[in-house]
Amino acid sequence: MAATLAVMSGSIPIARLQEEIHRIAVEHGWWERDRPIGEVLMLAVTELAEAMEAHRNGNPPSEKVDGFSAVEEELADVVIRILDLAAGLGFDVDGAIRAKMAYNETRPYRHAGKLA
Repeated sequence: MAATLAVMSGSIPIARLQEEIHRIAVEHGWWERDRPIGEVLMLAVTELAEAMEAHRNGNPPSEKVDGFSAVEEELADVVIRILDLAAGLGFDVDGAIRAKMAYNETRPYRHAGKLA
């Protein structure tokens, strides 16, 4: 089943995107066995490393996704990996993001002197 138009157009909540990402992963065989959380988290780290490599290479156009740069493609892969894992574990990342954003809004400038 193809991803719905709402998913492709970007007009859906993160929770719905998480569901669709996980559905696609399940349909493509990535959840035929329990997936160790460490394995999937390290796959997300690998995608971040690929984003850095694309940046170091001048951020060329993506070879797989028309209209986007290689860094954008790899960052999308990071989010896809994370949302897929979250769905598989039954986590509410949409709610957690919104709660964390609300918390961050209350924090001082640069979190009281942090440099990075």
